[in-house]
Amino acid sequence: MGRQASVTIEHVKTAVAALRAEGNKVSSRAVREKLCNVGNMGTVSKLLQQCLGEKDNSPDSLRQLPPELQRAILGFADHQTDVARRQVAEELISCKQEMNDLAEDNQQLVATIEDLREQVMRATGDRATVEGRVAQALEELAGAREETAVERRAAETARVELAKLQLRLQALESLEVALREARAQYETQRSECARAVQAAAVLEAQKLALGEQVQELKGELANARADGDRLDKKIQALSDLLDKERATRAVIEREFAVASARSSEQPATERKERKPRGEQAALL
Repeated sequence: MGRQASVTIEHVKTAVAALRAEGNKVSSRAVREKLCNVGNMGTVSKLLQQCLGEKDNSPDSLRQLPPELQRAILGFADHQTDVARRQVAEELISCKQEMNDLAEDNQQLVATIEDLREQVMRATGDRATVEGRVAQALEELAGAREETAVERRAAETARVELAKLQLRLQALESLEVALREARAQYETQRSECARAVQAAAVLEAQKLALGEQVQELKGELANARADGDRLDKKIQALSDLLDKERATRAVIEREFAVASARSSEQPATERKERKPRGEQAALL
């Protein structure tokens, strides 16, 4: 239930003045209705009794007036007193009616209070249930927070791993470029290797041919060495013969020198006889 707005005595006075100006009967219910049902009946009734019980305080100056005016004033006062008595009697009747209304309202309030008590008891039970649910929800919230923290840590780890994978992917891209270049180089080298294999096959064939030629040359070299050995023997024999011839020539040259010296001393005839011998020695 919402809290009712407070009602002051000024509000009640204003409502009473409005009811009297309209010529309506002044009662707690009428005043409350005039106040748009603001406040409860007990408060409105209490304030209405306080408003009706107030009297105007006027200075006692009747003694200073003339007797005729005093009698007129007293007569007017009696008349007003009668009117006021009638109003009071009517107000008493209204108050009784209001008391009856208040009793009915009190019974309604008691019933309402009982209902409210039952609602409070149910609310208390519901509160205990809700508190249990809240406690369970708090436990679940704590567990969810822990799971969230774990998931956050896992997410951070996953982000780090993702960053590492991205770096690896970037490195792989450069490696792919290097791999493509290496493949191109490999293809080039393989083609060169194929050409080298072909050249090696050609060289092997040439090697075989050269081997055969080498074998032939080895045979020829062996023959040449044999011929060389024979030539060496011949040269050695010729060298020995040449040495002998040189020694013989030296002897002959000495003998010729001696003979020449002797011939210069002998006559010309003897020179003519010895001339063929000198020519024979020269030929030798």
